[in-house]
Amino acid sequence: MVTFQYGLDTSYGSILLGNPNPVSGASNTAVSATFGSFLPNTTYHYRVSATNLHGTTNGADMTFTTLPSAPTATTVPASSVTTTGATLNGTVNGNGTSTTVTFEYGLDTNYGTTVTADQSPVAGSVNTAVSKAITGLTNGVTYHYRAVATNGGGTSYGADMIFTTGTVPPTATTNAASGITATGATLNGTINANNSNTVVTFEI
Repeated sequence: MVTFQYGLDTSYGSILLGNPNPVSGASNTAVSATFGSFLPNTTYHYRVSATNLHGTTNGADMTFTTLPSAPTATTVPASSVTTTGATLNGTVNGNGTSTTVTFEYGLDTNYGTTVTADQSPVAGSVNTAVSKAITGLTNGVTYHYRAVATNGGGTSYGADMIFTTGTVPPTATTNAASGITATGATLNGTINANNSNTVVTFEI
């Protein structure tokens, strides 16, 4: 019979049956056992054990360390939205492992720009509020963004969210009239719509 003994130390304490099992013949046969309920980010000791009518032989002790759990990331509505900036917000749980936190943002869900959260990295197993103030945006434009958390267990993405930067009033400059006749003239001006649909009138 072939078994694997495993545990948190060399006392082991748990057993898995090897595969194939039993083995026969006079040549070396590869055996294995798969188990899917180990604790994350934990070091385990294990050894193979072979038993037949003539006795039991144990292989040498070896160790492996499971990967940490992936973090969780939640995108939270943006705050402090102005004409050219906003604060991106989220919540991240590192699930017991130091976790890098970033925000992706852009004009669509391809994003294109990545910034690091002020609270990065986060650790522990509690939900941690994360944020990053961004500037240099265009007024009156809708932006997409999401929170991203990465540790040794993988990367998690928060849901896509949007915000629209505030608008500013247009600018208007009156220029000299032209085409002046005895009964008419052309009134002239210069308008900057500041990225918003703008109605233009002349008062006379």
